Amino acid sequence: MAPVMPGALPWLGKLPALARNPLAVFEQARAFGNVVRIPTPLHFPLFVLADPAHIRRVLQENAANYRRTPFHDRLKSVLGEGVLTSEGALWQRQRRLLQPTFRAERIRRFVRVMADAAAELADRWEGQVSRTIDVSQAMSDLTLDIAIGCLFGGQQRGGDARITAAVQEVQRWISVRFWSLAPAWTERLPTPANRRFRRALAVLDEAIGRIISARLASGELGDDLLGMLLAAQQDGGTGVDARQVRDEAMTMILAGHETSAAALSWAWHLLALCPDAEAAIRDEVARVLGPRMVPMPDDLGQLKFTEAALQEVMRLYPPAGWFPRLAVGPDRLGGHDIPAGAILALSPWLVQRDARFWPDPERFDPTRFAGGARPAPYTYFPFGGGPRTCLGTHFAMTEMLVALAVMVPRVSLRHASRAPVEPQLLITLRPAGGLPMQVERVSHC
Repeated sequence: MAPVMPGALPWLGKLPALARNPLAVFEQARAFGNVVRIPTPLHFPLFVLADPAHIRRVLQENAANYRRTPFHDRLKSVLGEGVLTSEGALWQRQRRLLQPTFRAERIRRFVRVMADAAAELADRWEGQVSRTIDVSQAMSDLTLDIAIGCLFGGQQRGGDARITAAVQEVQRWISVRFWSLAPAWTERLPTPANRRFRRALAVLDEAIGRIISARLASGELGDDLLGMLLAAQQDGGTGVDARQVRDEAMTMILAGHETSAAALSWAWHLLALCPDAEAAIRDEVARVLGPRMVPMPDDLGQLKFTEAALQEVMRLYPPAGWFPRLAVGPDRLGGHDIPAGAILALSPWLVQRDARFWPDPERFDPTRFAGGARPAPYTYFPFGGGPRTCLGTHFAMTEMLVALAVMVPRVSLRHASRAPVEPQLLITLRPAGGLPMQVERVSHC
């Protein structure tokens, strides 16, 4: 029987602590073993895993026994049956159809869209020298602009104020509902928050639906991500399911941009603390791009240190702080029985900061990934693993690499406060209360 984490409150267990800071609870649980039960009043048992071999079994070797959790079902109010939330035959079909769309060679065509959006932000920042900006919000705006630009091409801009406001409102609602113990029917109550959410979702649905309808009516699918989604549906042999395309598009807009925004926010935070790494990125970009300010697709493979720095950022601050999984049937991990119906917490934050696998784990050191070094399996899994590895991995890595290659040579950021930057795990791992930083212009002497 797995050890039970002590210190539980009567009736409530560790639920209040989980609600306040799940990462701290995961870290405390690790002291009691590699498979530890967290006492809660919930109807399902909750286990935290800290052994990469166990995580590999859940995500890869015995993946058929584990599915998304009821927490993910709450996202369906927004994302519908997109590839992030669907299960079973529908998920298998959508994954098979969408996989070619997100291959690295197809994502290369969007490098210019990504670079233009990053350059526009760098232009604005160069006019805001010495001013304090919320980098967390700025990165969210940037990646939203990129996501919508790549999805819809020239038909819609992420900078549209109504779209941006609607995305932010929907994300606020999701963050609250994802952790809430309130039953699903409470979503239909006419509370102010629910009404704001419904209005915002209607704005997004109208924009997406209008563009999908126009594409289908014109017969020209386009060469952006939406065109690829429509083509994939046609190639599936059952015609275009406009609702399914809507669900996948909504997933890309809401889930896709937020993870990249989180990672880029932490990248600026760590580069400000490590000027040598920032200078190394700047030198590498200058060497690879020469006088050009905009990277081309063939340049990205040469930005080895910049990519290693991003990988190290995601080791210390993985955008997804944990991957919950529901056990469909019983299993056995490390000599401990896992009952059907249990929820398992698989946390990159926990494993990727474990001194058993990472020497001096709290130190930011991009050379850990130098020369394409590969960590031991499942000691590093910021994008998950197994059959449900994040479909947008290549897109996210390309987007983040382009953003740093364009912006780091032009601007530098420094923390506006001496207060420590604390991580907060909502849907993604973001700086609690934002990330205030001051802009400095880079000297090119």
